[in-house]
Amino acid sequence: MTLSEYTHLKQQIVVNVGKSDNHTHLLNKLKEFYKDDIDSDRRFEQIITIGQLLKILEIRYILSEENVGPLKEIARRLSDSELLKKICDYEGNHIAKEYVNQYVIENQPTATILENKENTFNNYAISEINSMKKHRIKETLVEEVGKYWRDLGRNLKIRECKIDEIDLKYNNVEDKTSELINLFFNKADKQRWFFVLCEALDKSRRKDLTKTLQEIMTMNM
Repeated sequence: MTLSEYTHLKQQIVVNVGKSDNHTHLLNKLKEFYKDDIDSDRRFEQIITIGQLLKILEIRYILSEENVGPLKEIARRLSDSELLKKICDYEGNHIAKEYVNQYVIENQPTATILENKENTFNNYAISEINSMKKHRIKETLVEEVGKYWRDLGRNLKIRECKIDEIDLKYNNVEDKTSELINLFFNKADKQRWFFVLCEALDKSRRKDLTKTLQEIMTMNM
C-alpha cells in the first residue's frame, strides 16, 4: 500500500527530530507547548517519543490530514526550512475531504468545493434538524466543551463583555456553556448556525466535538 503524503510528512518529522542533537530538549518543549491539548497528566508523562506526541495530537484532533499546524510548528523549531516548505506545499494543495461528497471532489472544480461545504451545512439546517437533534447538540456541548467555553464564545462572535457577564453569573462551567449556547442559538442565522458552530469549534481546537456533532446530525431521531 502506498503511503499518503500526510503519512510521509509525519515520518519525516519523526526522523528529523530523532537526528537532532537536542531531540530530548525539543520533545520536552513541544510537550509543554501542547500540554493543554494533551489534557491528561498521565498521558503527558507517558510521551517519550515524538511519534507518541503526534499520535496523541491526532487522537485529540489537533493534528490531522486537514490540519498540519503541529507539523509546521515542529519543522520551525527544527529550523528545517526544506521540510517546512514541503508541509506548506502540502497544506496549500490539499483539498479537505471533510463534509464533502467524493463525487464533488472528483467532478467539480476546486473553486466550488468550499461553497459546496457550506451548502451541505445549509441543507442540514433546512431539512435535517429537529428539536431532538438540536437538544442533543446543546447537551453534548454543555457536557464536553469544558475549559474551552470562553474560546468557543469568542469564535461564535459573542461580545467579550457578555462572556464576562456569563462568567460572573454562574459558578460551574456547564451552566456557563449552556447560557453561551442559548445566546448563540437566539442570535444565529437559521440557515447557517450549524456551519458557524462547527467552524467555531474547529477554531477553538475542539475538532473532536465537530465530529461528534456531525454524527448527531446523521442520527435517526
